[in-house]
Amino acid sequence: MNNINRGWVLTCFGTAVGAGILFLPIRAGLSGIWPLFFLTLIIFPITCISHRGITRIVASCPKETDIVGAIGYDLGHTAGFVASILYFLSIITICIGYATGLTNMIDTLLTNHFHIIFPRPLLTFIILVVMTSVMLCNKKAMILVASILTFPLIILLSAISIYMIHEWNLSAFHQAFNLRDFIKNILLLLPILIFAMNFSPVCSSLGAFYKKNFSCAEEAVKNSDNVVKWTSILLFVFVMFFVFSLFFSITPEILLSAKEKNIDALTAVALYYNTPILLYALPIIAFLAISSSYFGHFEGTREGFCGIITQIATWNRPELKGKINLKKIKIICTFMLVALLWISAVYNMSILSIIGAISSPIIAMYAYLMPVILMRKVPRLRIYQSKWAAVVFIIGIITIVGYCLGEVI
Repeated sequence: MNNINRGWVLTCFGTAVGAGILFLPIRAGLSGIWPLFFLTLIIFPITCISHRGITRIVASCPKETDIVGAIGYDLGHTAGFVASILYFLSIITICIGYATGLTNMIDTLLTNHFHIIFPRPLLTFIILVVMTSVMLCNKKAMILVASILTFPLIILLSAISIYMIHEWNLSAFHQAFNLRDFIKNILLLLPILIFAMNFSPVCSSLGAFYKKNFSCAEEAVKNSDNVVKWTSILLFVFVMFFVFSLFFSITPEILLSAKEKNIDALTAVALYYNTPILLYALPIIAFLAISSSYFGHFEGTREGFCGIITQIATWNRPELKGKINLKKIKIICTFMLVALLWISAVYNMSILSIIGAISSPIIAMYAYLMPVILMRKVPRLRIYQSKWAAVVFIIGIITIVGYCLGEVI
């Protein structure tokens, strides 16, 4: 693997590291060892194959374009527009979770460590304005910083995973197996795990990059496949080690408290153990993980929103594309997105519910169902079909309905 491929692996990895990995231990701990163990066995291949599907669609397209353009090339303008809607929804829901998580994290830190109480609407407004302003002042610099933070975050989160080993309690292996509880918790845990392993927002750019740099579709697909494979391996090892380490070291009482307070696992651990190294280090690590991922996702959301508006405005008049004031559209989109995120974060909807019932189902439509359908429908893509395609499709369907179904079982 060359330096370019390694750089893309870190970029993809950094896209995935965020709220998902920090809230996954809460749902995993409440679900029990057997559902977690079962999903651990299947999560790597379905993550790799689903994300590989997106990059293959783009990297193999006869023209240089993104996922929207590639689908439009094969199935027409309307299908491309539907893909852009799915892409936008898959990212905006992630941003809502990040905005809520950042607010709760900082609010908990201020209240418990510094005894400072801020009205939630004001605190949320300050956080969003500061984060968005800093990013927009120097967008390229902030995205670069977010990428640079990826490697230190790997080290820090790995260090926490290793540090918590001395707190491990393996009594979970003595839990009795109950089929009804097993199915219920599979349905609840799968969407959160899918979210934590998700790097689909960057797959379109990944495929487009290799298409641009390799005139041969076979070489472009081969290189993008390699990046997806190693990203999936790195995420699998890193995420599951982190989850199992916290699973064995956090008591059910801590998990229930974290769920009720709508805070991430690291913040909950810091509050419980109350030791200097954990009290300040863990919230800072959690903040870095979520905020660094927030920058990239917010920019992707804004670009996607602007793209949708542009497509609608030029639907039957493509000649207007060169006349549209993109700067004005970006400003309007930025204000609308900040307002939406502010309202959502102030409302303080359960982040696990946001991930499980909203974000993951849309991700499943975009990354699990869409590529499988396209590779059966589009002749040029049939050579890229996987033997696991049916399994990926079924997992996608389960992810779409799983969380809501699991809540009522």
